[in-house]
Order: sequence, then C-alpha cells, then structure tokens
Amino acid sequence: MNRARHRLALAAQPVQSDAEAGATPWIGPDGQVMRRLELHVTWHCPERCVFCSEDHRMQAFNPFAATWGRLARVIRTHAGRGVQAVHFTGGEPTIHPRFIDLLRLCRQLGLRTSVGTIGTMLARPAFAEQAVPLLDEALFSLHGPDAAAHDALAGREGSFETVTRAITLAKQIAPGFRAAVNTVVTRRNLEQLPDTVALAASLGVGLIIVSNTTPEGAAADRYAELAVPLDDLARVLPTVPGRAGSAIIRFFGVPMCVLGEHRMLSNDLHWDPRVTAEWARHPGRVVFDDFYNWRPDRKRTHVPACGSCEMSALCTGVYAEFAERFPTDRLRPI
Repeated sequence: MNRARHRLALAAQPVQSDAEAGATPWIGPDGQVMRRLELHVTWHCPERCVFCSEDHRMQAFNPFAATWGRLARVIRTHAGRGVQAVHFTGGEPTIHPRFIDLLRLCRQLGLRTSVGTIGTMLARPAFAEQAVPLLDEALFSLHGPDAAAHDALAGREGSFETVTRAITLAKQIAPGFRAAVNTVVTRRNLEQLPDTVALAASLGVGLIIVSNTTPEGAAADRYAELAVPLDDLARVLPTVPGRAGSAIIRFFGVPMCVLGEHRMLSNDLHWDPRVTAEWARHPGRVVFDDFYNWRPDRKRTHVPACGSCEMSALCTGVYAEFAERFPTDRLRPI
C-alpha cells in the first residue's frame, strides 16, 4: 500500500460533537468539502511488500484490534458529518472478521464503498459472492506483469495469482464492477511498468493508479535502493498511457513536469479531501483518531526549480526525502 495523508489542526472550525454535527460536512481551508472517509480496519496483512508504507504502523498497532462497535461508531459519526463514501484500508481490510457487516452498514446508511486490497479474501468465491454486490469499487494492488516480478515485491509466493484471480472473479460476479489497480513504481519494476499497465487493462480495470514510492514505512527503510531517479521516471512514465487501453491513468507522487505531455494525468489534479480514521499514539496512550487531509502534499515539497513553474499551485512537487538524497535538476518549470 502506498498512500498520502497529513494531519491538519482545524483552528478555524471547532470540533463538533456527533449531535452537533448533523449533516453539516467539514469544510477545508480552501472551501473543500469533506466527503470521503478512509477507515483502517486491520493492522494485519499476509503480504510483506518491500515498499509498504504501513509497515511501521502495522508493527506498532498490531496488538490493538479495531472492534465492530468502534468501526460502526466511526462510520455513523462521519456519515452524520456529511461523508458520502467509505474506503476500507489496512493492513488487508478484507480479513477483518466483520468486513461483510461493515459493508452492509454502509449500504444501510447510503454510503458508497471501496476497498484497497491485495485480493486476499476476494479471491475466494464464497466470500466474493457476498462482498462484491455490497462494494462499489475495489483498488487492487498489482506490481508486476507476471508472478516473478509481482511476488518478489509483494514478499509472498502466490500473491500474483491471488490478486489477478480476485479481479477476474469480481468482474465475473458483477460485469460492471468498478475494479481499479494501484501499482507502486520502484527501481525493481520500472522497466516492466508498461507491461504491468497493459495487463491491468486486459483484466478489465477502469482506473490504473501509478504510485511513486512513498518514503514511509518499509520504503523509508530502503528508500535509497527503491526510489526511481527523475530521469528514469521521465523516460518511462510518458509511455504508460499508450498501454492502458480504455482505462484511465493517474500518476501519484510524481512532479507534473516529469510527465511531459501527460501532466494533466497527475493525481494532484484528481484528488479528493478525505478524513483518515486509525490508531495513533498520544502521550501515554493509543487512541483511534481522525486525520484530516485537504491536499495530496504529505511528505512532498517544492524545490528551487519549482519557483517559476506556472503549475506550482497545483503540483505538490517531489518527496522531501527524495530532494535530500537525489538530484532534482531534471525538473523543468512549466
């Protein structure tokens, strides 16, 4: 999993109680309306992805279970605040023992549902038959065009078979199902990226997110060996849209200028505000907390070359860790 979030102190808007909140949504500093909840439901995962941004958090919070009562309360609270869609994440969210019940609750509240998954349970027909009709979409993790490439990055033999079977099964159960793919780009799989995108398209997915490695969790531990130089990104990424067929492409965590003529496919331009609910450490205790995310700029920064770029108000730049470790002279102001 490769994600971005940051915490924001809502100084201008006091925290409301559930009763006070009603159907009034949270409004961000630039007038953004909060409609999306990302809910962490487990800190367990059968994969050991070399770039997993959640690795450290999974180790820290693995002993703490997210109970049905807690999760149901969070969903109801944010539905009352105007949230319209819930994205389940983890760990591997489908292994939560009451995952199906969580989907049913969302359906009862009129909320759209999605899940970020490696396909663990959705590859099992009996489970998929229950879950897919209650899901509006799923974001499957696929990091290579074959088992050798994908399994090496996922850290588990058989992972490629699982995720591709899950995508195929979901489309069989509901031909119109909105399946998407997230593929994380590292030095190990960059050259195979066009083939990975072509495979995803052949499986019938409608959206393919190409995510640059985020310097967090396991990826932070080996960032020097995983991070792709800007010259290499600029060489390979512009070739990707031509392999996507009818699928939509979005590039996450990549400066817009590196995308060349495809800069309008930057996910910086297609990102929705969201609130993330998960375990967090406070002084002397662990709490299930909310983190409000109004822009996709977590861990990213502008470098001097960005100063004269006319897209700098929209593009959130490079990862700060990348700028500290690697040359950024490849950036060309637009």
